[in-house]
Amino acid sequence: MPSRRGFTLIELLLALSIFSIAMAMVGGSLWSILRAWRRGGEMLDSLHYGEYVLSQLEGAVRSAAWFPSKPETFGFVLEDDGGTSDSAANAITFTTGSGAFLPADSPLAGGLHRLSLTVSGSGASRGLVATAYPHMADAEDIGLERKVEREEIPVSREVEGFSCEWYDFEQEDWSQDWEKTNSLPKLVRLNLVMKPREGEKERLKLSRVVEHDDALGLPDHVGRHADTAILIGLQGVLQILADGQVLL
Repeated sequence: MPSRRGFTLIELLLALSIFSIAMAMVGGSLWSILRAWRRGGEMLDSLHYGEYVLSQLEGAVRSAAWFPSKPETFGFVLEDDGGTSDSAANAITFTTGSGAFLPADSPLAGGLHRLSLTVSGSGASRGLVATAYPHMADAEDIGLERKVEREEIPVSREVEGFSCEWYDFEQEDWSQDWEKTNSLPKLVRLNLVMKPREGEKERLKLSRVVEHDDALGLPDHVGRHADTAILIGLQGVLQILADGQVLL
């Protein structure tokens, strides 16, 4: 009669140990996959939201108005605060006919008005805000001075930093030293830095170049660098850069 030999205690413990290690490896891999999936979804949501804010910004800037009869009323103002760092709080002010950021019942909607955009606040309350007021305010009231009736509109609490640059065709480089407050820049680059998601340190960076067709004539020598101007002015191209910055 054949013997019926069972497993020894050592064999059972060894099998249980191998099974536990295998399950731990599978569980760890599954957790990493789920975490990466969640992180990717949140990053995609942040990208879509940032694209929406940038689209609103682009529409407002592209609709900027300028008339030579009273340039001080329609000029573009750029105030540099923080350069182009992640926590930059640049402020831009211009006259526009776009209804971007304005509530539907705003008395300024549907007509020309001055619009200022900047980042204000700190911590959870920090975010992009827009300020609108009548465009025919006196020249000394233009900017961020509280001398006229203003309508402040919260835009997004998801934005950590905002900066703006204009393309200097003479220097062939981007600059923030804008002193021509009685005119409009031909090309501007709008930069947004989104707040990192909970538990994450990486910040999503978005940029968009906007070309203004109604800006003043460019210097004569720009014609020799038309290829550069066209390349910079390309719209709708999505490029994922190595440092995580997205150029739209």
